[in-house]
Amino acid sequence: MKVLWQTKNSRKKINRRVQQEKSRAKVDVRHMDINPRLLILAGVFLLMIISSYVLWLKLMDPQTLPLRQVKLEASFSKVSKQALHEVVSANINGGFFSLDVDAVTAAVTELPWVDAASVQRVWPDTLHVTIIEQVAMARWRDQALVNERGELFFPTVESFSSDLIELHGPDNSVAQMAQHFSVFNRALEKSGYRMKRIALSQRRAWELELDSGVVVVLGRHDMESRLKRFVQFYPQLLARVESVKRIDMRYTNGFAVQWRV
Repeated sequence: MKVLWQTKNSRKKINRRVQQEKSRAKVDVRHMDINPRLLILAGVFLLMIISSYVLWLKLMDPQTLPLRQVKLEASFSKVSKQALHEVVSANINGGFFSLDVDAVTAAVTELPWVDAASVQRVWPDTLHVTIIEQVAMARWRDQALVNERGELFFPTVESFSSDLIELHGPDNSVAQMAQHFSVFNRALEKSGYRMKRIALSQRRAWELELDSGVVVVLGRHDMESRLKRFVQFYPQLLARVESVKRIDMRYTNGFAVQWRV
């Protein structure tokens, strides 16, 4: 009887384990249920992505909405309208949407007399190009021109204006010379004098040459006060102006005059 009881007990244990294994192996079907609404939403979302991509491909096609007009806006004082039109036309490589606006802007800005450029699409088939031309304040040696911000730009030498004042100094002195140019020019223009050339030596000593050929030496310090003193006393020499070659203003209470031979 004892052995029989143990056998029955063992069978119960075995049956219990079998049931447990079956329970573990049973798949909960509820976790595999998928909401039909989610399927629909996923399908709609996928359809929207595909449609957007197809639409993007269509819009990026150069044949879609081709550009038919180019409107140029500028003063055309130094920049040739024909040259600008040629540069813009050469860089139109797409339709209204596919056009690389940055590439057109970069190409236009490379023109030597262009200071800034704006390129905009105008619906449905027009490209509007606006440029601001460089304003030359002075000539940097015979190599370049200086704009109002003291920056160099490099148009052809043939386009240099003959009445521009020449700046001549060390390579790293362009901005400094442009700044002093404005100060010197204002001081002289009030008295009717005009500069022809401004020179800055390696030791940072200043000299001005007037359009009359007279050279005014200002030195390295107190340039503005020395120039004011020159403007104050120079009229006293006007009677012999044709004989004056050089005026040295570096003296504290006066100046030295070098006469022409």
